[in-house]
Amino acid sequence: MADLIVGLDSWIIEDGNYGDFAQATNVSFALEFCPVVPLPGAGPFDPKAPSITHLFESSYEIVAQVVHTQDDWWVLDVGLLMYCDGRPPDNARLGAWLGGLVCIGVDPFFYFENHAHLTGAPAMVYDWRIEKIEMETGPFIETKPKHFERDPEKRGWKEVAKTDAWHDDGGYLLHCTRLDGPRRPKNRSRP
Repeated sequence: MADLIVGLDSWIIEDGNYGDFAQATNVSFALEFCPVVPLPGAGPFDPKAPSITHLFESSYEIVAQVVHTQDDWWVLDVGLLMYCDGRPPDNARLGAWLGGLVCIGVDPFFYFENHAHLTGAPAMVYDWRIEKIEMETGPFIETKPKHFERDPEKRGWKEVAKTDAWHDDGGYLLHCTRLDGPRRPKNRSRP
């Protein structure tokens, strides 16, 4: 599995975790996933073959094995390692096979700064080539008082040469090709 479309929220750059990203450059980061729907245990899929199928934007259907769990984070193997920050569900026991829908994004630095340095944490930093960057363009609408979300009827993406997190008001999709990894972070400083 080499090609992946990964989500990136502007705040991750604004927090100083990474600089802006540009097309045709190499970068290093771990992958974070967020379950979109609960990941059920082994079902009608072959629980001996991890897989990842792109659906849209940074959403994927996966079949994965749980390869690491701790009280506040857990790791899946879909052919690439990716983690979820937060308490693992009851069915996410070491060695269990799960399947479902997830969104995949750039590690906001939870792995790099904290999880990677814990005993038994797997190496999860990959080297990537950024092939293309898309910026979200849909307008924000107020869905409840002082709560804004993208208008689902006007969502869109446009290709940009680089991110500009300090001036853009949303998220990005990074079209990446995996070059190498996984490995451990080189140090505790930000990349």
